[in-house]
Amino acid sequence: MIDVSKIEKLMNLMAKHGFDVVQAESSAEKISLARNVGQTSLFQPQTYAAPSVAKVASPAHAPQVNLENIASAENCNENPSTIMKTEDKNEPKKLPEGTTITSPFVGTFYRSPGPDAPVFVELGAKIKKGQSLCIVEAMKLMNEIEAEIDGEIVAILVDNAKPVEFGTPLFIVAPSK
Repeated sequence: MIDVSKIEKLMNLMAKHGFDVVQAESSAEKISLARNVGQTSLFQPQTYAAPSVAKVASPAHAPQVNLENIASAENCNENPSTIMKTEDKNEPKKLPEGTTITSPFVGTFYRSPGPDAPVFVELGAKIKKGQSLCIVEAMKLMNEIEAEIDGEIVAILVDNAKPVEFGTPLFIVAPSK
């Protein structure tokens, strides 16, 4: 038999804490309560696509301020850009020049055809147009990504078995001269 006092306690908890749904379960019974069902709330959660490239300074990655370059209080007439100079040790490294080979779809990047097989290409490898560089697994299909030009691999930008998005840079190839 359902104990009405338990239901009242759950309803009071819902009201007190602003819950719309509460579920309680014991070995003998299970109770689910919901309120405002079918009503539109003022707050509607929104889903936004993440930008493909985003760099946000967090406290752990904020630029380091060089205290020696901060002007003293007497010299406040200086141009503000010269008062405080920063050194960003977390600034991304400059990528080598060359042609970027990107992922044609979303999937998982693999450098070799199998777990125990050698990788398709190493850093510094000379490649020919049409040569297999890696595999991107998408929906259980293994898709070989081929070189678009003759050249040399100057950067491998993704770690093995990592997810990639459409357009993710995979390799940088310096064209043959």
